[in-house]
Amino acid sequence: MPLSRVAGLAVSLVAGAAVMGIVSEVEKPHVQLSIKPPQNAVALIAELPRAQRDRRYISGEALAMEARARAITPCSTVLAGAQPAVAQAGNFLKGMFGIGDIGGAIGRGGGGDHGRGLALDFMTSSYSTGTALANFVLANRDRLGVTYVIWQQRYNDGNGWSAMENRGSPTANHMDHVHVSFRAGANPPAVSC
Repeated sequence: MPLSRVAGLAVSLVAGAAVMGIVSEVEKPHVQLSIKPPQNAVALIAELPRAQRDRRYISGEALAMEARARAITPCSTVLAGAQPAVAQAGNFLKGMFGIGDIGGAIGRGGGGDHGRGLALDFMTSSYSTGTALANFVLANRDRLGVTYVIWQQRYNDGNGWSAMENRGSPTANHMDHVHVSFRAGANPPAVSC
């Protein structure tokens, strides 16, 4: 008997057992699919870790669909006042850390990083969120095109944290936001949202 027929029979038997409520050592999946197994189903009966046992039978078509669903969707390169690469990194970080407000991208004059669209302020009242964002950015600064970070009245250009002078207010001291400056001419990072 060809392997495809054996695999199809195995899939049918397992699918039928699941419909009747018979599940031996396999936890019931969280989502029940009402599809007929394709003819090209391949049985993955090899010893799978317990956490993966609900995915014993996977077809080539199902794998292709999953790969398409996981395809990279680049983050938007639009953020008012920011350069495209800065906007893309900003939108990525905003989604990753659940930041509701990004400041500093618009309405700043002068020749500084904000005025040139090369700096963003990620507003957060959470010390842990700000610290996690600052650490992530520093760990990925080459990939994201980051030059330096300011957070909690400290400055870091990748060579460790340095204390800053008191600038007079929580916002000026970067206690309520993480400031991230980016390199001019950086290519948009390969990040997905």
